Amino acid sequence: QIYLDCSFEESMTYSEINSLATQIRYCYADNKKAKNPVKVTCSRLSGETLNHLKNIMGFEQWSHRAFFHTDKDIIETNTDKSKLVYLTGDSENILTKFEDDKIYIIGGIVDRSRLKRVTIDRAEKCGITTAKLPIDDYLHLSSGKALTSNHVFEILLKYQENGGDWKKALLDVLPKKKEA
Repeated sequence: QIYLDCSFEESMTYSEINSLATQIRYCYADNKKAKNPVKVTCSRLSGETLNHLKNIMGFEQWSHRAFFHTDKDIIETNTDKSKLVYLTGDSENILTKFEDDKIYIIGGIVDRSRLKRVTIDRAEKCGITTAKLPIDDYLHLSSGKALTSNHVFEILLKYQENGGDWKKALLDVLPKKKEA
């Protein structure tokens, strides 16, 4: 199960909010065509981000494709925080495998590198385990290590699809310009 944490809207510009809405659309499309789709929920989805999505024809039918949204906060409403893992490139922990009993949280934020550490700070404040994808174990990126929400989501889908092969998942998803 994957949650997109959309609780950062107040910190983003209108253009960044529009980019986040586009990334959420990519996540939906990737999940829809995945061999093994996962249950996805956009948590704290409201405001302009939600307005952008509501303008998409068919948005209200997304829940029929295991893609849900709520204005509630998964972190505040989840009583068993041991099941939550916040994925952030700032974590010291490396995600080695995708566990079915965990809920993985991807920060729904587009910040053009303005907002440093906001996702890990949020996770640590809430007492949630953090992890980062094992990118450095398999690739040397020529550009920054920050990934879009949809790239992280698609890497997780590909990891499952490829039988737990991180290298193949990373190479299948990351744009060529990110590769060294």
